[in-house]
Amino acid sequence: MTDESDLLLTDHELLALLAMNPTDASAATRDLFRLSAAAHRDVLERAGITTLLARGMAEPKGDDIVPTERGALVAAVLTTATEWLEVAFVTPGADHVMFVAASAHGSLLLSLNRLGAHQVRPVDTSEGLPRLGVLLSQAYLQDATDGLPASAMVTYHSASHTSLTAHLKRDESETWTLLTGSGDAAHAETVPAAAAFERLTAALSR
Repeated sequence: MTDESDLLLTDHELLALLAMNPTDASAATRDLFRLSAAAHRDVLERAGITTLLARGMAEPKGDDIVPTERGALVAAVLTTATEWLEVAFVTPGADHVMFVAASAHGSLLLSLNRLGAHQVRPVDTSEGLPRLGVLLSQAYLQDATDGLPASAMVTYHSASHTSLTAHLKRDESETWTLLTGSGDAAHAETVPAAAAFERLTAALSR
């Protein structure tokens, strides 16, 4: 992805890129991106290969089809990722979901679109994925451009550790609530606004 424009990829193109290098990381990425449950996945993968070929992001190589150009970078990251971040922002009138995949080849941020054309762009994860999740949450909750109440749910996944999830909510009365854990271990507490993101950071730290 060397030009300045964001890349748009469809569900079937993502499935095709993941299928071109079937690794454990590919399967994990497919699960986290909510693509594993897609009906007729083999048909969608073939459709994705066709459009990738038409868009110049894949080419024949012997009996195989291999990713090229920006498609090659996306495939390299998604099929070798060792860490993932899931961030969901919710208000009464809008919701946004983003995923980040990080590998030795770089990191990519995927902004989901309900119509199935997802925005993909490189992202700096040098401070760690949990830190990126906090920064994204901070920008969204402090600006509150979609109104209040607003909440951010951040989940950090690692190939070598159990996942960590924290949920921070800001309501109309300027009460901030942090929810950590899940199931019987779930714990909610009101936190000071000035310390909300510091507490979110702590909740996503091991």
